[in-house]
Amino acid sequence: MVKLSVCLDLIAAIRRMGGRIDPDPVAAAVLAQVGGADGVTVSWLPEGTGLQPDEFPLLRRLVQTHLTLIMPPADEVVQGALTLRPDMVTFVPTGYQSAGLGSDWANVGWPETDTSGRSLDPIVQVFQDRNILVNVLVSPSATDVRACSKLNVDSVHLDASRFATAANAGDEQQALNELASTAKVAARLNMGVSIGRGVTPQNLPDLAGIWEVEEVVVGHAVAARAMAVGLERAVRDLVDVIRHAPNRPGE
Repeated sequence: MVKLSVCLDLIAAIRRMGGRIDPDPVAAAVLAQVGGADGVTVSWLPEGTGLQPDEFPLLRRLVQTHLTLIMPPADEVVQGALTLRPDMVTFVPTGYQSAGLGSDWANVGWPETDTSGRSLDPIVQVFQDRNILVNVLVSPSATDVRACSKLNVDSVHLDASRFATAANAGDEQQALNELASTAKVAARLNMGVSIGRGVTPQNLPDLAGIWEVEEVVVGHAVAARAMAVGLERAVRDLVDVIRHAPNRPGE
C-alpha cells in the first residue's frame, strides 16, 4: 500500500501568521503518527517555514516513523540538515516557496544544477555518505528524471500541481498520464517515486493507483480537514482513502 507522509508546513505557517504559540507543528507530528501517517515532512528553507530552530531536533526525536526534510542545496541549510540527520531530504531549488502550487520553481537547469549554478552531485554524495536518502523535486518529465538518475539520487518527487489544477477532465487525464509515464521511467532507472503538491482526498485514489508511486505527501488537504475534525481524524481519513483505492498489480 502507498505510504502517507504528512507535511507540517501549513500548520507552521498558520502559527507564524497569527504570531501565537499554536497550532504547534511538533504536536501535530505526534498526532499525525497516531493517526496512521507513515512519515512526517517539513521544509527547512533559508526564508523560514515557521518552525523555530530548536523545534527541528525535537521533531527528529519525536518522529518515530520517517522524517523527510524539504530543503534547497544552500550552504546555510546543508550543515544544519546533516546535523539533524533526517531519514530523507527532498532537494528543491533555492528560492522555492512551499506555499501555493505555482511552477516558478521549475528553473532552467534544475535538477542538474541549482539556481546558483552549483551542481547537485557533490551535495547528493555528502548526504548519501551519511546514510540519508536523497529525493529531488521534479516536474513530471522523463528528461528531469533521467537527469536525477545521472546524479545517482535515491528517488524523485513528482510535482502533481498540474494534475491538481487541471481546468477540465481532458487536461486532468493528460496530466495524470504524464505522472504515470514519468513514474515508470523513474522505476526503470531504479529510483523510488513519491508524489506531492496538490494531493487531495478527491485525487488521491488516482495518484495512489499509479503502480510505481511509493509515497504521497499531503499538507494543505490535511490541515484544511483538521479544522473540521481534528488532525488525527484527518490523517485517518486519508489513510482510509489510500486503503480503499483501486488495487494495483500485485496487491
